[in-house]
Amino acid sequence: MKFVRDYLVIFTVIGIVVALAFNNVILPLYVNWNDEIRVPSLTHTDLQKATQILNERSLEWTIKDTIFRRDIPSRFIMDQYPEAGQMVKENRKIQLTINLPPAKMEMPDLIAITERQATIALDRLGLFLVETLADSSDQYEKTVVIDQSVAAGLPVAPGDSIVLTVSLGKRNLKKIMPDLLNKGLDEATRILELNGFSLGEVQTTQNSDLLPKTVVHQSVTSGREFPRERVIRVDLMITDGF
Repeated sequence: MKFVRDYLVIFTVIGIVVALAFNNVILPLYVNWNDEIRVPSLTHTDLQKATQILNERSLEWTIKDTIFRRDIPSRFIMDQYPEAGQMVKENRKIQLTINLPPAKMEMPDLIAITERQATIALDRLGLFLVETLADSSDQYEKTVVIDQSVAAGLPVAPGDSIVLTVSLGKRNLKKIMPDLLNKGLDEATRILELNGFSLGEVQTTQNSDLLPKTVVHQSVTSGREFPRERVIRVDLMITDGF
């Protein structure tokens, strides 16, 4: 029994010595070998936690690169250099690649370009076209963008939602024939053009009661309505010179 007890005492002492050696010699050598520090694994942790881990090991960090993924939390570490497990000197800066939203950019001006062109421009900037509305326009042809939900020049970021309005073409508008009687020829011509009509033939007649080149008759009666896009030529009769 005494022989067994002596062996137990010896093995116990050896175990204590080995444990102390592991804690005070082997483990420090693993972490700090020849004044070098083993790089910890920082990927898949946030920047705040990584900073704490590095500070505990007398290491620093710097941003090597940034990427952006909407499905990953912001400031999440995606990659590191040197890799985990490598030995580095104290105060070495570990280069990190982190997930960060890109900086704001300016919304482009999409008015007066086609819907296809606008869609391509939005896609290149990472902006999402969530809806396309349509409305009539006298200024823009069909499929041309006439409005955008975010005005040009305002800050936007990839992933923002944009709504566009495109033209259905001209409205079913009317133009009304003006009254040209007793107007001078030059004035009558300007009035016709302003109202969407064209000057046709001009004939003359004698009339001593009115000044020369005064309109005394128009081929289209004033007040008549026509579709705005229809071409209407108006013949005039004016007074002759004395």
